[in-house]
Amino acid sequence: MKKTNTILAAVGALLMLSVTGANSVEFKAGVSANGMGAYANAKETLKGSGVKTGRTTNEEAVIATSYASLFAEISSDEIGGLGIGISYAPDVVEMDKETRHVADATGDSGNDTDGGVQSVDAKINDLVSLYLTLPVGGNGAYVKAGYIQATMVTNESLATGSKYEDVDLTGTQIGAGYEGSLGDSAFWRAEGTYQMWDDINASGSESDGDDTTKNKITAELGSVTGTLSVGMKF
Repeated sequence: MKKTNTILAAVGALLMLSVTGANSVEFKAGVSANGMGAYANAKETLKGSGVKTGRTTNEEAVIATSYASLFAEISSDEIGGLGIGISYAPDVVEMDKETRHVADATGDSGNDTDGGVQSVDAKINDLVSLYLTLPVGGNGAYVKAGYIQATMVTNESLATGSKYEDVDLTGTQIGAGYEGSLGDSAFWRAEGTYQMWDDINASGSESDGDDTTKNKITAELGSVTGTLSVGMKF
């Protein structure tokens, strides 16, 4: 629902900008090849309140991925070339499956955490970006800032029987780039952006025996992306 609202807001903004004057408005659309590097610092707390239950583990990971996306933009010379755009990538990254063994543990309250082999797998889909662009210097350079959101789909098999919910990721991005012409109606573009994601919080699906605690994951995430694009202008 949140993604639908974002897309509708972007379409509405594009339509509003398009009525500022037909002669001053330029539409652009194209495809992009993206390379992303991300750093994540995650903490997992297992359900339970005893000394051995409620255990916490910390993991750090560096992720590198490439993906394709589509974009559409509209800009107007009447407002200094300011443009608004939206981009969409259906598939961003499928993370490596992690498998580990969890030993049986009993807390002071007598509650058990089941031991066994558990695996955690996740992928990030449906990356939507709503952004503004502004020309700098009149030679093709521009700056960019906007809002981003995506969905982290979890697929895990946990010894505790718990299951993590899918997580909506949101954040902001800033960047800069250069655009050049390919004839009268086509263009190419190279840009770099930095994504600042909001902290991630996910809870498991089952509480622990006699108390109401659940497995919980919190994470900090940041990423940088390099993008090459080609498109048409109308």
